[in-house]
Amino acid sequence: MQINLISDTVTKPTAGMLDAMMSAVVGDDVFKEDPTVNALEEKAAKLFGMESALFFPSGTMTNQTAIKLHTQPGEQLICDKYAHIYNYEGGGVSFNSGVSCRLLDGDRGTMTASQVASVINPPDFYHSPLTTLVCVENTANKGGGTCWDFNELKNIRKICNEHKLGYHLDGARLWNAMVEKNETALQYGEVVRYY
Repeated sequence: MQINLISDTVTKPTAGMLDAMMSAVVGDDVFKEDPTVNALEEKAAKLFGMESALFFPSGTMTNQTAIKLHTQPGEQLICDKYAHIYNYEGGGVSFNSGVSCRLLDGDRGTMTASQVASVINPPDFYHSPLTTLVCVENTANKGGGTCWDFNELKNIRKICNEHKLGYHLDGARLWNAMVEKNETALQYGEVVRYY
């Protein structure tokens, strides 16, 4: 049996998955009356050490919403040149948020805290966009599934704190990274939590 981990969009549900979907108890999610979605959100919040969580049907939708919440039009985010948000989300960063991307030439989809620090625009220099967000992706899809060094993620968190920048993790394959690196959701929740 061949397993394709390139994207959740190529995943085919097993008979058990289909049965679970067909027999799931459902309700109106707009009014928070869907017990299955509510249970999923509560479980995710607990796993990541958050007070609440919000279900999105796709990773792209999740990324675009997070970027919109962290930024204002005309600002700039920092990400690796291979980032999914830049390469595979149809220009959503620019269209949905009016934000530009400062691309770093990292290592197979990862970057260092010193690289991030070196490209933060001075907040008082009005000829460049205000840097307000750093985005990372774990695992790095276009980087061949590269798993981040967790200490580097913590170092980037420090840079974000020092410069009052938002920090977003595109965690489309985060579970794969946690298994590979023997890490926990709670660790990630603490590092990328919104301050």
